[in-house]
Amino acid sequence: MKTEASSDAATRDTEIQRKDVLEGTRIRLWAKAAGRCVLCAAYLLDGSDSYWHAIPVGQIAHIVGASSGKNAPRGESALDANERALEENLMLLCYRCHKRIDDKAYVGKYTVDFLTQQKHRHERRVREVTNFATLRPTSVVTVSADIRGTAAPVSLAQVAEALRAEGYTGMGDDTHNGAFTLHLPGNENDGWAWNAHRTELDRLIARVAEAVKAGSVETVSVFALAPIPSLVYLGSKLDDKTETRLFRRGRIDDVTAWAWGDKTPTPKFDIALISRSTPANEATVIVELSSPVKESRLPLDLASFPRVTISPLGQIPYPELINTRGALEEFERVWRQALARIESDLPDVRTLHLVSSVPAPAAIAMGRHRMRSAHPTMVVYQFNKETYEAAMEITE
Repeated sequence: MKTEASSDAATRDTEIQRKDVLEGTRIRLWAKAAGRCVLCAAYLLDGSDSYWHAIPVGQIAHIVGASSGKNAPRGESALDANERALEENLMLLCYRCHKRIDDKAYVGKYTVDFLTQQKHRHERRVREVTNFATLRPTSVVTVSADIRGTAAPVSLAQVAEALRAEGYTGMGDDTHNGAFTLHLPGNENDGWAWNAHRTELDRLIARVAEAVKAGSVETVSVFALAPIPSLVYLGSKLDDKTETRLFRRGRIDDVTAWAWGDKTPTPKFDIALISRSTPANEATVIVELSSPVKESRLPLDLASFPRVTISPLGQIPYPELINTRGALEEFERVWRQALARIESDLPDVRTLHLVSSVPAPAAIAMGRHRMRSAHPTMVVYQFNKETYEAAMEITE
């Protein structure tokens, strides 16, 4: 026989009802997110909804739904009302992102696990990037160009993440010492482009040199995506007295694209020298890191010159060979060794014909480690359709 008490229990509404978020929790969420949307990083402190003053336009969103009704997004959970209103279950979002994560069409994509991960990732970055005592300021040089007809921009968000991973922070938008940005005109198939690239790179490096001389720049961080000849030329113009760090663009498409890896074993490189019976004042240097350089694509007149080849030892070249800073430093060491060997074994050589398949930082490094007063003139080649063609000469 049912009692009155048991009847009430059977009909009682057991759905969890929304509980107000404490003001102190709201303040902590705004502070830990640095006033930016956790998902899209929109700045939320300067809304324009008032004629009289700026107002905050961010919204506090629930990860596990605020209530457990059938229409509550992500509402099914063992958390009670008090737990759902705690800081751990809340995140700062802009209006658009808040509306999207609660839309029934996307509720399967914006899961509790995904939103929790994004909240922790965003708040961790804010904490690390604002640790000004441990992040060294650096001047950022970004160089981009159209490669094979496609623009290759350098994302500032990706630059910031790459710098943070190595203990650096950009110096801001002040072009005198903070950011030096250049997009090279034309593309590698335009004959006029190489002279234009040289002119624009000279102007860029002159600005950097002026800031260095004025004492405004202590370190330089270079992010560049451009044809190899232009990158080698860029490296040849960089000041070897200023601390300079090179970054590479990985084959991924997220915020860590420019960050160096740290798990791949450092490759070893082999230097092979093919000498000729008669002294020569020209030599060919082939560098194979990203892919093999096919003999059939080399200009015929290079075949008679002594040849130096740098390639990975015991493995086939591939695009991700240089994906750690240690791998780049090892290649730089071998490149300097190759130049020293040319100087000692081929003393009559006055011109080096450089044919290479390498990632951007390796190309910059090749130009940077050429000693202007000691090493031969360098003619850098670019692959064009079926063959390699001389593109840029480095004499200084």
